[in-house]
Amino acid sequence: MLDRDIIQSRGFRNVPGGFQFRLRMPNYRGVPGSLIEGVEVSVDDELHFDRDAPRWTLQGRELTLAELSVSTDVRWQLDEAAIITVAHPGGLRPGVHLLRVGIALQAPYIPAEFQPSIFPAERKVTLLS
Repeated sequence: MLDRDIIQSRGFRNVPGGFQFRLRMPNYRGVPGSLIEGVEVSVDDELHFDRDAPRWTLQGRELTLAELSVSTDVRWQLDEAAIITVAHPGGLRPGVHLLRVGIALQAPYIPAEFQPSIFPAERKVTLLS
C-alpha cells in the first residue's frame, strides 16, 4: 500500500554505490515512461542531483532517463511506487535527512510551452545504516 505523501516513508536506504527512495505518482493518473522527464533530488541542501542523474525502477525494470524517454512498454502506474536510485559513492550517513524532489512529467494535452509540469515534494527521512 502507498503512503499519501509523494516521498514514501518506506524504502529510503543506502545501496551499493548510492541510495534509494520510493516515490508515489504525483499526478491523478499514470503516465507512459516516455513522458517522464526525470526527478531533481537534493539532500540536506548539500547534495544536488540533476533530473537525468537518478535511475528509475518501474514494473521491475531499472532504467536511465534516456531509456525511459524512448520506452514504449513502461508505464508509471498510479498505484505503483517508483524506486529512485541515486549514484553517490558510499551512500549517505545514517541519521535524519531532508529529502527534496522535483518530479518532471509531460502531459500530452498541455501546450509545449507550459511543459514539463514539476511536482515538488520534501520530507524528513531517516536512514538507519
